[in-house]
Amino acid sequence: MPHMKEQKLIKYLAVSTGFAVCLVRISTALSNIATGAALLLAFYIWYSRKDNVFLSEEIKGYMKAYGVFVLLTVPSIFFSFKPIASIKDILDFWIWRYVLFVVIAAFIHQRDYLVNMLTAFLAVNAVDCLYTLVQVLNPASPSGRGFGFATGSGSSLSASMCMLLPVVLVILMDPGFEKKLKRISAFSVISIIVGLLCNQSRGSWLTELIVVPIVTFRYLKQNKKYLAVVLAVFLGITAFMASSPQHVQRVKSIVNTTTDTSNTSRISVWKSSMAVIRDYPVTGIGAGRFAEFYRENNKYNYGYIEYKKYKSYKGRVHSQLLGAHNNFFQIAAESGIIGLAGLLYFVGYYLYSSLRNYCKHKNPYDILVFTTVFGYICLYGQISYSLNLSAGIRVMWFLLAVLLKMKETEGNNY
Repeated sequence: MPHMKEQKLIKYLAVSTGFAVCLVRISTALSNIATGAALLLAFYIWYSRKDNVFLSEEIKGYMKAYGVFVLLTVPSIFFSFKPIASIKDILDFWIWRYVLFVVIAAFIHQRDYLVNMLTAFLAVNAVDCLYTLVQVLNPASPSGRGFGFATGSGSSLSASMCMLLPVVLVILMDPGFEKKLKRISAFSVISIIVGLLCNQSRGSWLTELIVVPIVTFRYLKQNKKYLAVVLAVFLGITAFMASSPQHVQRVKSIVNTTTDTSNTSRISVWKSSMAVIRDYPVTGIGAGRFAEFYRENNKYNYGYIEYKKYKSYKGRVHSQLLGAHNNFFQIAAESGIIGLAGLLYFVGYYLYSSLRNYCKHKNPYDILVFTTVFGYICLYGQISYSLNLSAGIRVMWFLLAVLLKMKETEGNNY
């Protein structure tokens, strides 16, 4: 393929990928169309190159670790009470939602494309977060909470904020990032803080309290001005929440395991998960089958209502299917200890490799890879099945791919 033609196709590929992640919380259908377009372009470029696709050894290692996890969920198909449905779920959850990572890692090597995609996504997410304020101020909102563009549920927004706040803070503090990224990150920090306050996700609050200090420690230690600003913002947020009865109640409810329905229902479904794991320890009940199995087997129902009806801020009634509310319980229940071993290997490889690289080179990309996986899968994933949040997991793969490719474009420094 002529070089100019290939560069144009890669540009189209970057645009399609950018659209896919920017639309992920606005319209799943449009996001899937953009993902499909990116995948078709990637196949065409790959075919034209005659298999000549460059992947760094680092990215190959990360991809192999994830591949081990996916392969170890496959045995659960043969013991699933609905094997065809389990195959479809594996293809959807673990393959289709992973496409953005593969496309970016294999074909988008130009830093300006990576920067533009990340800038566009941060801008869309910032507007998404600010929209929560509009929803909160709307007197017709029954819950008093803002969910952003995906008005039915705030889980995907809170999950995204857990990953993005560390990213934009590092971009602002580290001198190596482009000015356009710094400008949009300054706007994003304000927007995400608004989103965190309006969305009122306790899981995101707790996650940020852990990952933000980890990712900013080196910068705060080096620059006292950053430390002063961060402390001032933290104290301001604390004062605001202390003066808001609704936020005070949300904070108190974190440790309420007796009367808070959200907490008691999670505890109930965790008990159910452990009962399923005890009875199906090796291969589980089948990938993607937990919710259906739980609903149809009273033996494992500990009083938790599988479907709950609620009204969105527009007053429409929805039904929400809830899973095990924990990544590790859900995978263990559906894929047994075999699948759980795969998940632990995948997560452990990412955390160990990124932290090891960061300790050696002190670059911003590795620490952000660490906090993205640690925050989204390990912390937020303790109270939510975040691996199955379609928007959240796609954002995670997008961020990881962009961060790793941006690290490569820095040359041999890292």
